[in-house]
Amino acid sequence: MDTEVIKTSKLFIKQNSKEHGYKKKLKLILRYKYMYFMLIPLLIWYLIFCYVPMYGITMAFQDFSMSKGFFHSPFVGLKHFKELFGEEDFWRAFWNTVIIAIYRILTQFPIPIVIALLLNEVRHRKFRKAVQTIIYLPHFISWVIVASIFITFFSPETGILAAIFKDGATDMLTNPAAFRPVLILTDIWKEAGFATVIYVAAMASINPEHYEAGVMDGAGRWSLVWNVTIPGIRNVILIMFILIIGKVLTWGFDQVYNFYNPMVYSTGDILDTYIFRTALGDNKFSFAAAAGLLKSVICAVLLIVSNRIVKAFGQEGIY
Repeated sequence: MDTEVIKTSKLFIKQNSKEHGYKKKLKLILRYKYMYFMLIPLLIWYLIFCYVPMYGITMAFQDFSMSKGFFHSPFVGLKHFKELFGEEDFWRAFWNTVIIAIYRILTQFPIPIVIALLLNEVRHRKFRKAVQTIIYLPHFISWVIVASIFITFFSPETGILAAIFKDGATDMLTNPAAFRPVLILTDIWKEAGFATVIYVAAMASINPEHYEAGVMDGAGRWSLVWNVTIPGIRNVILIMFILIIGKVLTWGFDQVYNFYNPMVYSTGDILDTYIFRTALGDNKFSFAAAAGLLKSVICAVLLIVSNRIVKAFGQEGIY
């Protein structure tokens, strides 16, 4: 009898706690209702431009024809995926994407952290802000303009440096071996400043008392960086790493498309440019949709795995 009473009491308490939780959430929603109203345009935008187009995934399983549309094109199952795995150009683009992505992770991820740590050690406020602004400005320049500037300098035929050096030493646009370093260096120049600002902002939120306690314990500058600054921004570093891993195969279409040419397909053609060229150049819409779907699935898996690994180490993930 006592056992039944205890079970009934626990059930009653659980139900009451759930009801209390729902009421609490409802009160918060009503309290911040205007904030939620501000989210409505964003939700509508996502619905129209992100979720409704997902119906186009069906194209990957059809022999899509623009005259027949989605509803009347014949269903072919996994036919295009089988053709995709046997396509040599697809595997070339896939491995180029993986290699370039690894180079980007090894450079684009740690370099902004290092720059932010160096800026955090600068005590002259105006100088620090000036440097921060200078390295941040290239982020707002489009890849079309960056590529145009680069081509103006390094074009093997009409470039400024080609007119100075006649031995072809500046041929970086049609040289497959030089194309990947060009991508990495221009990407660092353009985007490293943006990530640096994020890390600098995270460092500004670290409690100054932690540094004071370290100084009192006799810690030097390097010791403070290693034991106070880096642990203070660890969550931000891990979240940025998860986001980088999640977009590792979709990173750099604008850049590559504006820089590359048929001469460097062997080392510069990535999945996004391959899909774009296959869909619009060869009119193989279903084939390109199959490649895009496969790429998206791989990115989703990488995002989930990296997020779980971060959580396994006791840190906060992105969801």
